[in-house]
Amino acid sequence: MHEILRSDVATGFAPEEVRVVRVGEVPSLRQSSPDLPIVALVRSSSPGEIIAAQLAGADIVLACADGERPAPDDLAAACAAARVLAARAAVQRGETRRAAHEIAGNASAVSMAAQLLAAEVPTKSLQLQTLADQGAELAWRAGRAARSGRSPLVQLDLVAAVRSLCRNSRPGEVVPTVDAVDCRSVRVLVDRLRFARAITSVLDNARRAGSTSIEVRISRGSPDRNTVELTVTDNGQGLPGDWDEGTALRPFTTGWATPGDGLGLTEAAEFAADHGGTLTVESRACAAGSVVRLQLPDATPHSRGQRAPIASPSSDGDWAIARILEGIARRDPLEHSLQALITAMEQHLPGSTCSILLLDQSASTLHHGAGERLPAPYRAAIDGVRVGPFAGSCGTAAFTRSEVIAADIGTDERWIDYRAIALPHGLRSCWSTPILDVDRGIVLGTFAVYHAVSWVPDAAATELVQRLTHVAAIAIGTAELYEHLLESEARFRSTFETTGLGIALVNLDGHIQQANAAFSAMAGRAVTGLRLADVVDPGDARAVAAAMSAMSDRQSGPGVPGDRLPSAEVRVWVAGQEEPLWAALSGSLIRGRDGDPRHFCVELFDLTERRRVAQAYQDRAIAEAANHAKSELLALVSHELRTPLNAVIGFAQLLSANRLTKQQEREGVGHILSAGRHLLRLINDLIDLTGAESGQLRLTPEPVALSHAVREALEIVAGLADERSVKLSGPDDVPEEWAEADPQRLRQVLLNLIGNGIKFTPAGGRVTIGVERGAIVVTDTGPGIAPEQLEQLFLPFHRASETGAEGSGLGLALSQRLTAAMGGHLTVASELGVGSTFRVELAACAPKHANPARTRDAVSDHEPRGRVLYLEDDPASRLLLSSALSRWPTVTLDLAATCAEARSLLAKSPADLLLIDIGLPDGNGWEFVQELAAHANGHLPPTLVVTAGPRTAPPALADVEVFGKPWVVDEILGAISRRLTSSAPS
Repeated sequence: MHEILRSDVATGFAPEEVRVVRVGEVPSLRQSSPDLPIVALVRSSSPGEIIAAQLAGADIVLACADGERPAPDDLAAACAAARVLAARAAVQRGETRRAAHEIAGNASAVSMAAQLLAAEVPTKSLQLQTLADQGAELAWRAGRAARSGRSPLVQLDLVAAVRSLCRNSRPGEVVPTVDAVDCRSVRVLVDRLRFARAITSVLDNARRAGSTSIEVRISRGSPDRNTVELTVTDNGQGLPGDWDEGTALRPFTTGWATPGDGLGLTEAAEFAADHGGTLTVESRACAAGSVVRLQLPDATPHSRGQRAPIASPSSDGDWAIARILEGIARRDPLEHSLQALITAMEQHLPGSTCSILLLDQSASTLHHGAGERLPAPYRAAIDGVRVGPFAGSCGTAAFTRSEVIAADIGTDERWIDYRAIALPHGLRSCWSTPILDVDRGIVLGTFAVYHAVSWVPDAAATELVQRLTHVAAIAIGTAELYEHLLESEARFRSTFETTGLGIALVNLDGHIQQANAAFSAMAGRAVTGLRLADVVDPGDARAVAAAMSAMSDRQSGPGVPGDRLPSAEVRVWVAGQEEPLWAALSGSLIRGRDGDPRHFCVELFDLTERRRVAQAYQDRAIAEAANHAKSELLALVSHELRTPLNAVIGFAQLLSANRLTKQQEREGVGHILSAGRHLLRLINDLIDLTGAESGQLRLTPEPVALSHAVREALEIVAGLADERSVKLSGPDDVPEEWAEADPQRLRQVLLNLIGNGIKFTPAGGRVTIGVERGAIVVTDTGPGIAPEQLEQLFLPFHRASETGAEGSGLGLALSQRLTAAMGGHLTVASELGVGSTFRVELAACAPKHANPARTRDAVSDHEPRGRVLYLEDDPASRLLLSSALSRWPTVTLDLAATCAEARSLLAKSPADLLLIDIGLPDGNGWEFVQELAAHANGHLPPTLVVTAGPRTAPPALADVEVFGKPWVVDEILGAISRRLTSSAPS
């Protein structure tokens, strides 16, 4: 096409006489030169170019084959025809303009005459004024052809254009609301400037009517007429009552108090008629205000199933864009790409000067990006302009995020603050389009097109700028992305090399490709090229390798979890050290652009210091917990011991004073015995509890018949149940079940559980003991236990009830530990107001006959006789036994405080019975017994042992009977009586 144009110019047609141009250049040329003859060259294979040239205002459209020149004769004829048609149109416009001027002048003279006669001849004055008004209207209509001009018609997005006009309201004006009904985008074929004036006049008309609300509704009209309807509804004064529908459309007619020329709606109606549409005005039916309806033909391409008759940019424009994109791909400097865009635009818009401004996001200011052809002083003046609604075309476009067309900078209100800068440099019009980053939703800058004359863009220019603006967005976004990438890479490099965190890149085979200094320092050697398994302990590395393999096989895509390695603590073998270093290993899978796995980024964090601090904290917490527990235990034990001791000491004092009656003495002794037994139970329970928790409790497990164990326990607590009026129910006659247990400890557990049930069950209640599926179940009908109390139920000294029932709070804690020591479980279930159920589960075993229990010798009716050696270092205990044996004169008592004294006495005279305490100043009682047994070759005399500790004899001395301290006098005397009686001669 360039060659054709040069050939055309060479034919002798001067540019000022006839312009032969491409179709894309017609709109701007016609806009700047309405009377210029124009021949538009189009491709015969593109009907759309023919239509576009005619709409743009070409006088003659000459079609030629693609790539061929028009025939000289055809071109000459086209130029001649264009000259004639252009001249005819110019004459017609001139004549209509002069005729309208003459009519208007005459009408004005008649109006002046009417005003002079108004006072003297009112009737005649009124007639003359009517003629003057009619003349003014005729003058307006006569000038219609001149006003229509030859401006190009362009396809306009009606919704976007109306919204842009509404947003550009002046400060203080009512801003209309725009609602597009079922039509995101509809197009109309209009003169852009006349459309803007028509819509603006309709909105200004509504504002002059005093409206506080203006609503604009855009919808598709009747399908058979293929129209688009724009409805403007306001809540102003509405039409005067004496007006009909046509009155509002007459020229020089206004009904508003605000001054106006009365041509707003008339001009809008004329615009509608010139573009194949209509405009009507009516009052609102049920409210104040008026409704203006503008109907235009629908030019949306899909409405006819045709392509829009707008010429697309030429192929050389496509080549220019392709070259620019190649430069962006090569990472050419941003200013080079932007300047190439400017050059491409200026080549396609002769007479234009273009520029690109970049937006500073933080400061909201625009700065020079490209456009060297703009005058340097003007560039310097606008550099750094702050965006806003009246900041010229570029500042306003960046602020509103929509294009801004200032056809005349000298009159456009958005240029008030900047026209004095632009006009002296020959810049008369400016069209600015925002450059948008769609993904981030931000403005990157603006694309501006300046002309030295008043100018508006046509469809071809609009399409080209849209494409170039999109390329500009790509160039700016790519430059920013590359800059961020370089910055990010620099930060990564700095972090990779200087961080104390060990970082390594590991390929899919497990080999270390690259490692930072911290990673190598942890391993104590260079690790690049080694396998990860060479650095991390093989056992730990296998688990990490399995996780890597599973992650590599997993597909990437939506719904797939992040490619993060599960965190793990691993051992890192340090060169030259025997002990490994503990580290936390984490990392992630790095995938390529196609989603395929590339390598792993593995991170190691040295846990040495953290573990040391954690261990210190743990040791401190354990120590503090132990101290707290010890303090709490001492407080509880102190309370539990002091309470019964108060009774013991108090009544002992009263007895020593000899101030009590016989009855009071008996009661006092009873209280002392009761308190002493309580202290004995408490001490025994504490010893057993300590032994169970420390693992030092000695058990003798054997097959136990559960029903038999229950019946034995019931016999013991039957008296307590009778005292409290609580019914006891034992197991039914069911097949016997056997479990592995220590009979004595099992009895202790059952006595605690059944005793607790009796103590906490009110009179008339029931405690049921059953055997089911290898377990013993104790159920009571007591008050139950609250859920929040269940977790603390088995804590020492904890009482779940405040009923005042006696007890130390050790029974359940001890029972749970004893059950666990026997390999079983003790559980509880309870419901408030219903009762509680305790379940003792033990390991089942096959039934077999237990070995006959060792039986005590029957108590003889004969008085015991013989010599007793009592080895005890406590004087009070020695005095107690001496007083107790005084009832039997035939029994001789020798007392020894140490093992040495006992050996001396036995060397002088053997004893018939030994009574030995375990805790002695110069030895252990069990060791002394074993020593005596060894010297006697197994013929050890009858021996009784008393101890404050565990009442379990060593396996070698299983026949020795053990009594706990404080011992019961009757039990000790009975044992002595049986032993001495059985050994006395008959």
